[in-house]
Amino acid sequence: MYPAYSRSARIVRDGYYKRWYCAVQFDVLSDDLAEVLAELTLFLNMGDAEKPHAGRRGNYWQAWITANGGPPQRKDRLSPRVFTRRQARVSIGDTTKNFKQAPVAAYSVVRHVVRWETGGGR
Repeated sequence: MYPAYSRSARIVRDGYYKRWYCAVQFDVLSDDLAEVLAELTLFLNMGDAEKPHAGRRGNYWQAWITANGGPPQRKDRLSPRVFTRRQARVSIGDTTKNFKQAPVAAYSVVRHVVRWETGGGR
């Protein structure tokens, strides 16, 4: 687990894979929170339809509920802003294969947010 600060989050259409995803950008910090050790991304899948979709079984839905501190109200639009400008504890892992399961040069990504330490909540 590493301390991290979420700088931004946005929903993006990947033209190559023809899918939508939410990219949450994190600054991974040292234990004393004084130094940025890495700039990593958490990728949350949002499907391959015409528009992004946050299905109830998807990872975007679960991450949004965790960041919000509870399920959305009927009027909520599940904005990615719930992820931005917040402190968190994150789990990091290496990616070594592409979407075809072929080996690629390893790079690190945020696997998931263990807990949000600021913002959100009801």
